[in-house]
Amino acid sequence: MAAIRVFLLTCRRPHLLPRALASLRAQTFTDWICELHNDAPGDDSPRHLLASIADPRITLHQHEKNWGPVATFNHAFAAGPEPFASLLEDDNWWEPDFLAAAHAALQATPDANVAWANLRLWQEQPDGAWTDTGRTIWKTSPTDPRPRLFHWPQPLQFTDALHSNGAMLYRARASAAALVPPSTPFAIIEPVRERLLSGGWLFLPQPLANFALTLRTARSGDRAHWAQCQLLVAASYLAAVGPDSATLRAVWSTLRAQHPPSTPLLFQLAFAGVSPGPILRHATLRDWFRFLPGAIRHPLTFFRALRFRRDHAALWETIRPAALARSAEAAKLPLPKNSPSLLTKSIGPSAPPCFAD
Repeated sequence: MAAIRVFLLTCRRPHLLPRALASLRAQTFTDWICELHNDAPGDDSPRHLLASIADPRITLHQHEKNWGPVATFNHAFAAGPEPFASLLEDDNWWEPDFLAAAHAALQATPDANVAWANLRLWQEQPDGAWTDTGRTIWKTSPTDPRPRLFHWPQPLQFTDALHSNGAMLYRARASAAALVPPSTPFAIIEPVRERLLSGGWLFLPQPLANFALTLRTARSGDRAHWAQCQLLVAASYLAAVGPDSATLRAVWSTLRAQHPPSTPLLFQLAFAGVSPGPILRHATLRDWFRFLPGAIRHPLTFFRALRFRRDHAALWETIRPAALARSAEAAKLPLPKNSPSLLTKSIGPSAPPCFAD
C-alpha cells in the first residue's frame, strides 16, 4: 500500500490538466497513487492524456454524471486505506518537494491532522499565458522557514480559512469523519471544513505550490448569497468563541483595515440577532455611515442576507455544533509557550462586496 493517495480533480480544462499532472509526476516523494477524477461526462481528453503517459500509479475515474465540486471534494476527503491523502485541482500545480515536505512535517507533528503550504500566485492572461505576480498567498518572512502549528480558534477564521485547498496533505482517518454537508456553498468549503476537522493545522511557510488566478471563476456573483456565506462563517465562529469585548474589538479592527472595509458584515450579524448588543457597542459613527447607505440602496440584498440560518438550515445545524466542539477540544490543550503569530493573507475568497454599487 502506498503512503499517500492523491485525488487529481478536473472538469473541462484540458489545457491546464497536463501542467498539474506533470507536477504530480515530478514529485521527489514517489510513494503515492492517484485517482484522476474527470467531472465532465463525455470529455475524453483526460483518458487520452493518461494513455499517452502510461503511468500505472494513476487511474482514471470518469464520472458518468456531473458530481459538482462539493461532492467531488467530499470524495477526496473520504480518502482511502492509505494513511495520508491530498488533492490537486487541475488549474494549480505543485513544486517537486511539496509532498516530501508535507509528509515529513506531518510525521514529525502527531498533533496535526493537516499540513498546508504557502502558494505562489500566478495570473492568467487573455492569450493563455501565465504571469508570476511575485506574491504568495501568505506573507511570511523568508528568514523563518519553520512550520507553525495552529489550533482553532484563530482570529482569521472569523471570516476566512487558514488553509488552502491547493497545497494540503491530511491524515485520512481524520478527514473521513469531516465531510461537509452537500448543501455547502463551494465559496466557503475551506472555513466549513476547519470547523469539522479536528486536530492541529500545520503551516509550511515555503511556497511549495502554485495557485492559479484564472480569468473565469465559478464563484457566484449574487451579493446576497455571498453575504449569507460570510454570515454563516462569522456567526458560527462567535457561537463557539463568544462575543467578549476583546474578541469583538479585534474583529472590528481587522474588518476596518480591509480594502474596502468589511464592517457591514458585523451590522448584518447584529440585525440578524447574533449578539446585537455586544457587536453594536463597538461601532463608531463612521462605521454606521459606511453601512447605512449600502443597506438603503440594496434592501433586498440586506434582508436576504439576514435569512442565512433559515436558508442554510442544514449547514448551520452542522457547523455551529462543530465549531463548539473545536472550542471544547482547544480548551483541553496545554497553553503554548510561544503561540504562533497570526499571519497576513494576501488574498481571501473571491466574491463581490455585500453592498457594492
